[in-house]
Amino acid sequence: MPAKKKKEDNQEEITEEPLEGNGVFIFEDGSRYEGGWVKEGAPPAVKRKGQGTYVEGPNKYEGSWDNDQMSGEGTFHFASGAVYQGHWLCNQFDGKGVYTWPDGSRYEGQWRCNRMHGEGVYQDLHGTRWHGKFYHGSGPGLNQEIL
Repeated sequence: MPAKKKKEDNQEEITEEPLEGNGVFIFEDGSRYEGGWVKEGAPPAVKRKGQGTYVEGPNKYEGSWDNDQMSGEGTFHFASGAVYQGHWLCNQFDGKGVYTWPDGSRYEGQWRCNRMHGEGVYQDLHGTRWHGKFYHGSGPGLNQEIL
């Protein structure tokens, strides 16, 4: 008896375009997001994308999102009173930014992985300014500016 041929499915694979929009999301822990989102992937998942504001208790981030992470330009207000304004990559300070401590001291310059890294200027609470290269959060060999 000859072998039977298998019946082949001639169904096309259906791909859906990602859905995008703006909205308000309130999470189980009480945190809140208002802004852009996209629903994509397999299985489909809703992710923050574009401009948005995220509030978790006294902490607040306003800025760009990509792939559900803070990426691009944004400002984060910390519960301590500190503020970071600048570039983000994958939920971390990365690129040019300004961090201001609650006592008024501040750092303006390059960041990598949430640390001062590259050219920058640190100003202490008394107004003394130090400039130079920072490495992974420390500043060996900084120069004090004489005013």
